[in-house]
Amino acid sequence: MTESFIRTATQQPGYSFRLVNIECMPQSDHFNVIMELREPIGDLLPYCAAVLPNCTYVHGTGVANVMDQGHIVGLYADKITITDVSGPEEAAQWCERYFQKIQEIRRNRETITPVLHKRPTVTVLDIYRKLPQTNCGRCGVATCMAFAAKVFRGESPLSECPEV
Repeated sequence: MTESFIRTATQQPGYSFRLVNIECMPQSDHFNVIMELREPIGDLLPYCAAVLPNCTYVHGTGVANVMDQGHIVGLYADKITITDVSGPEEAAQWCERYFQKIQEIRRNRETITPVLHKRPTVTVLDIYRKLPQTNCGRCGVATCMAFAAKVFRGESPLSECPEV
């Protein structure tokens, strides 16, 4: 990721964050967030993988990725990245949300079984195959494929499908 320019930087207890434009999208009105952590979380990544929904993780790679409401959240030893935020307010909310999640995982790590193996990546098609494929619309979405995409992005739980 090459930063075109930094939009804003903010200091918080435990972390700081900045919004950046990406070189290939300099005119975008959305940004990515780089959240620098004051305390490393590399040792917590296997615990994050066990707790965070939609998390993909390969033990030993130093990164866990989460699809959360359409944002890709990357957890690294010393930072967290979050894609596609509209500005400083939304960035601050996402940073505080993930900072609190990390603190909770740190407090509860003794009760969490860490993921120490490759965790398979679930795709939209994997989710779609679990659905009835009737396009009934009772979940509030026109098609089962569109609903599967919402589940994949973390925007809806699978349980919102009345047939599952």
